[in-house]
Amino acid sequence: MSTGVAALDQLLSGGLARGTSTLIMGPAGSGKSAFSTQLAAASAERGEKTAFFAFDEGVSTLLERSRSIGLDFPRYLENGLITVQQVDPAELSPGQFVQTVRDAVEIAGVKIVVIDSLNGYLNAMPEENFLVIQLHELLSFLNQKGVVTILVVAQHGLVGSSMSSPVDVSYLADCVVMLRYFEMQGAVRKAISVLKKR
Repeated sequence: MSTGVAALDQLLSGGLARGTSTLIMGPAGSGKSAFSTQLAAASAERGEKTAFFAFDEGVSTLLERSRSIGLDFPRYLENGLITVQQVDPAELSPGQFVQTVRDAVEIAGVKIVVIDSLNGYLNAMPEENFLVIQLHELLSFLNQKGVVTILVVAQHGLVGSSMSSPVDVSYLADCVVMLRYFEMQGAVRKAISVLKKR
């Protein structure tokens, strides 16, 4: 599956394989959500449906950000190629969330699922062990259905060895993309790396 950006496709050895999961991780402001909205827009351009589950931001913020990077999200929402659901962990149990994702795939025919972010999902399920077990089962189901799953994780810290993640699910993902900051010649810059791709 193409990302819609030639340089990203090259970095990912041609794009993302169907029936796989990709973990996008990095600190605040590094471009994780922009990357995931780009993937959703690329799938919409191919006529494929995407279900976007936003734990950390409102729909209006998501639309504003997508507009700022040149993506026509309102058009995709109007024609039903992208659905955005703002998830409040206090109102939706983890089991209900999993059922919502399954319905999106089995009933609505969704081919791409974006969970932005696992930090919000973790808040819905404070026991990390249960989160990992349930996430493993969900990813297995989505992979069997040929769905491309995008998981976003916000890391804490800014640069170097101070970076940390609230939960380590990198071993569950087929592809791990890291967005990070680095300092060079007195300026803070951004970098993107593919740490793993099965």
